[in-house]
Amino acid sequence: AGKFFGQNVTEFAQGGGTGVDHQMQVVVELSEELAEAGLSHTIAKRKVSLDEPEKTISIYLISAKSLSCTLIARAFDAEDQEIGRAACDVKFSDDDAQYVSFGFPPEMDRETVRIYRISRKSLVTESAGQ
Repeated sequence: AGKFFGQNVTEFAQGGGTGVDHQMQVVVELSEELAEAGLSHTIAKRKVSLDEPEKTISIYLISAKSLSCTLIARAFDAEDQEIGRAACDVKFSDDDAQYVSFGFPPEMDRETVRIYRISRKSLVTESAGQ
């Protein structure tokens, strides 16, 4: 009886987890500049935490080349209007990968987000001082 019960719980947990994971996925688009720099992504999900009021997404990024920069994630709604923005500093080595998280303001309604577009922060102000 214990083995049968354990199998059902495991099967239920696996099936339930799959459904929840799929519902948590978000649509992400990398800029052409990042793609040309060797960056790609596989999965992107909303993170849910009662301890953190931020609306966070986590993206698994893969880098063919070394890259060190600030990434900007912009949230767009169905009318293609920007409704939120978040930044994250990243550092990749050649043939590297990591999860990168972007924390959006708690005021942003993430249910209205259609797509998150990721780009590199402009270096105009940083390179002016060099």
